[in-house]
Amino acid sequence: MTRLPFARLKAGFYSTFPPALSPTLLSLILLGVTPSFAQGAAPVLPPFPPGLFFPVDQGKAPTIPGATLQPSAPIFDFAGVPGWVQGTKVTNSMKVSIPKYEMLVIRGSHLRHHTIVIPPGGLYYDSSPARGEIPMTGSSDFILGKRYYFVDYDARIHVRNNVAIRQGRSTIVGNHLYTLLLPPIPKVVLNPVVHWQTFDGVSIRPWAFTERWEHPSPSQPDQRAMTYLQGVIHTVDKKGVTFASLTGTAIHREWWAKNLLFEGVAKAGQQWVSHGQGVRIDRIDPGAKRVTVSYLQNGKKVFSKTLVAKEDPTLPENPDLRQKMIAIHGTEAVVLWPHGAIENGSVRLWIFGGVEEWKTNHPLPGLTHYAYFPIACPIAHHIGGMLYNQRSLHLVPGQAVSILGGYAKIKVESIQGAKVKFLVETKTGKTPEFSKSGNIDGVIGEGRAAHGILGSLDTTDLALSQDLAVKE
Repeated sequence: MTRLPFARLKAGFYSTFPPALSPTLLSLILLGVTPSFAQGAAPVLPPFPPGLFFPVDQGKAPTIPGATLQPSAPIFDFAGVPGWVQGTKVTNSMKVSIPKYEMLVIRGSHLRHHTIVIPPGGLYYDSSPARGEIPMTGSSDFILGKRYYFVDYDARIHVRNNVAIRQGRSTIVGNHLYTLLLPPIPKVVLNPVVHWQTFDGVSIRPWAFTERWEHPSPSQPDQRAMTYLQGVIHTVDKKGVTFASLTGTAIHREWWAKNLLFEGVAKAGQQWVSHGQGVRIDRIDPGAKRVTVSYLQNGKKVFSKTLVAKEDPTLPENPDLRQKMIAIHGTEAVVLWPHGAIENGSVRLWIFGGVEEWKTNHPLPGLTHYAYFPIACPIAHHIGGMLYNQRSLHLVPGQAVSILGGYAKIKVESIQGAKVKFLVETKTGKTPEFSKSGNIDGVIGEGRAAHGILGSLDTTDLALSQDLAVKE
């Protein structure tokens, strides 16, 4: 029997954050903003001027069943599911190479009447890039083994007011789970110790969550605000903390494309047509920095839009400016280059085909019983896409159960008392046979979420757990 090593946690995985930004934006982030002691903290403090790049929603954001579940003494198998993407480097149009991972997580599973039951949200697939992704960069990810191009998204900042968290309890804001580990201890720990994770498990340290005070003082110092994840503390006691406001990020929908039809510099009159559908550049106005594009159906124009090329250091994060530079119609999209798109009478752009709108908490096209949930990082970049089970799964010994539309199968080999043996298989091969007590919770594969889950658990207990064993 061999225990799985934890040494890979030390490999500097978290050094990939923050994601690629323009030098101007990065310098603004690093400056930070600290409110003075003379005034109370605002509910949301922008991490960089000229203001918030994303709309602010009050109240609850989309959530998932089992959002607060944590894997119980999970098996970690960093080798991943056979045939799934593990560390494949993809270079986007900005010449940034980002490793991509696909991982499988099981949590909340339990043994009932000689059957393993996985509750809704207890099994999820995660497409987990090693850095953040944003539109207008030519970024792409693998979803169920297929490559898709990131066209656009609807990211939000969510704010909840008057949120009380007791010690050891959790609350949700956006797609972020906040857990109070320790209330303030006078003269020892000045601020509450709050742990945060995204729904898929990412937990970037040390600075992603910021705490400030409604009434700051030398004995109640503010932390430097660095992201959109912020808590303004109203009151504290020995049992917990009440936040005047608690902030998180979430993504409500995304647009992904199956095909990249064109990337480069084009002139007026050029067109791209496939299977009767196409895009044509009708006119380029260099003086006004405008380009008019038409969408074609069987040779006839069915829609047109004039795009405006903007020069702004907040691109491509700024959604208001992106709307002026992206045109999506049907299954095709035109996206202008974020800087210097129109020069010398030409336009630099991307043209995508097979565009699909993926709504949060809805199944992807052609996939049933599994809903999509995109993950937003602390500055609202896309850092993962979950597919979670909407219905309970029941696994009996000897039967292989298909998951994720046939992308893999889970097979419980045997159940003897509380001891369960199981494996995951694909058309490519099988994982080792895992042995667990009372459940089949596990993390199979790498990625930021896998390392976040590992870093959030008590690794001392894990190192002593007999559940962390695999059959040679």
